[in-house]
Amino acid sequence: MNELLEIYIASLDYPNVSGAEHLELLNIRDQVEEIVNTFSTREKRELREEDKKMLINMATIYQEISRFIDLSNYRSEHGISPHQWWWYLDVLSFLPDDISSNVA
Repeated sequence: MNELLEIYIASLDYPNVSGAEHLELLNIRDQVEEIVNTFSTREKRELREEDKKMLINMATIYQEISRFIDLSNYRSEHGISPHQWWWYLDVLSFLPDDISSNVA
């Protein structure tokens, strides 16, 4: 399995870490996105499962990240597109549970 994907997977196993570590998680997800086209079918399936795990824990992740940065300002300053949905946890956390569980 791809090493970066393994790091992403391991990072999601600990949703109760600091906001700084969650910020690093979002940066890792950016790096994963850059190479996703090189992933095997199995790795792509694993990525989808891990993305669902992030969505399940998005309220916790967002709460911790918001202690360090304002995600809306961060997105504006860094030109982050909606395609990078993981940077929109502040927005996604307001979706009803039945919708957010089907986002990834």
